[in-house]
Amino acid sequence: MLAIERQRLILESLDRDKRVLVSELSTQFSVSEETIRRDLQKLEREGRVARAHGGAIPSSRDEPEDLPYPTRQVTNIQQKRKIAALAAELVTDGAAVMIDSSSTAFELLTPLARRRDLTVITNSVRILASPLAERHVVISAGGELRHRSMTLAGHMAIEAIGRFTADIAFISCKALSLRQGVMDPSLPDADMKRAFIAHARRVCLLADGDKFDQTGLISVCDLDAIDLLVTDRKPSDAWMAETSARGVTLIHGK
Repeated sequence: MLAIERQRLILESLDRDKRVLVSELSTQFSVSEETIRRDLQKLEREGRVARAHGGAIPSSRDEPEDLPYPTRQVTNIQQKRKIAALAAELVTDGAAVMIDSSSTAFELLTPLARRRDLTVITNSVRILASPLAERHVVISAGGELRHRSMTLAGHMAIEAIGRFTADIAFISCKALSLRQGVMDPSLPDADMKRAFIAHARRVCLLADGDKFDQTGLISVCDLDAIDLLVTDRKPSDAWMAETSARGVTLIHGK
């Protein structure tokens, strides 16, 4: 097992049990206790855990789960719809599309309803129950239901995503930083976004202008992992230069 995979599973255990022990993790993963300590040291440097005697506990820097979905759904709604209209132009009939559980990505459903023969893979419970599911093939990631965000996440969901390769994946984020890249407040959601990124031929980030030059708790990925960035308005010259330098195609509204 790769170290990054072991560390992800450690974080899942910590999110579930609120503490982990070095001795138990050593047995679980069949590695030395020193290896587990190095894992915890790395996670502590990233601000994801706080080490305690014999193990680790959640970081005191940890933020609560993102705002409830109904609140996010009505925030900046016009910007989100503008972004969705631009992003939908990237999808052709017959495409396999991954859509995350963000409220911005949810707005894609209306323009995508005009496409034909789509296959949609998602971890959004709301998409599963939407009219889009009556017109196209919709595949659920499965996994653990997170009620507050109406999201399916966890190890089972990530494994399910790994069975597919989509033509394009649409993800959103909490914040965009020139230094730290794409950021989110929730570890399970960040892990799901990484799974989408890893299993799509193209990755499209949807982000309204208010998310630029902000920070979140967890770094999801660098800008290099993104192929396209769709936003509602032209960003600053610094962002125009950075996306160009990173090979990211920038699409923006007027």
